[in-house]
Amino acid sequence: MVSDMANHGPAYGLSKEIQLKNQARFDLNEAREILSWVVEVTGISLPLDPQSMDESEIAETLKDGTQLCALAEKVMGSGSIQYNRRPKMPFHMMENIANFLNAARKLGIPEITCFQTVDLYERKHMYKVFETLRWFSAAAMKKQAPVPVAKFAYKLSDKNPRHFKPEIVTQAKLCIPMQYGSNKGASQKGMRPYGAQRQIILNGK
Repeated sequence: MVSDMANHGPAYGLSKEIQLKNQARFDLNEAREILSWVVEVTGISLPLDPQSMDESEIAETLKDGTQLCALAEKVMGSGSIQYNRRPKMPFHMMENIANFLNAARKLGIPEITCFQTVDLYERKHMYKVFETLRWFSAAAMKKQAPVPVAKFAYKLSDKNPRHFKPEIVTQAKLCIPMQYGSNKGASQKGMRPYGAQRQIILNGK
């Protein structure tokens, strides 16, 4: 199977260093576990067992975006996302990926956590793809979506805002926080001021 990485020239210098770091951040076992969960949710069978796939095969499986969009539809409800179920053109595949990312944002996944389309389609940062899917599984669990619970999912906390009375807020503004410094402890007592002349006295004269 020829990967899309073959369409790019070899990386050198800093680009090569960044590429190696990104590859080191990709956890193949974690990716297999997450992909197995995706397949379990979508019910879309694959020609290969996810547990036997390598990074290239995993990327190729998700590249057209159909598994991702089917996952979003299972979590968010039928008809919640429009996508091309048999994409042939690169544009349709990238559009599917973009539609999944939009669904992820609607589900409450932070923008900074979402991967970019090229991260998957061109295998730029595959670790980011599975970081997003991990968050997606956590959001599905929080939403109590009718899908199998992922063992690897984060547990997202609920918002718990604090509300204080106006007089307490006013009193708090009068306090000097420690980041402004302290008027106790060390001082410059006995130290010569900056810029002052230094006098040399010989034999006490």
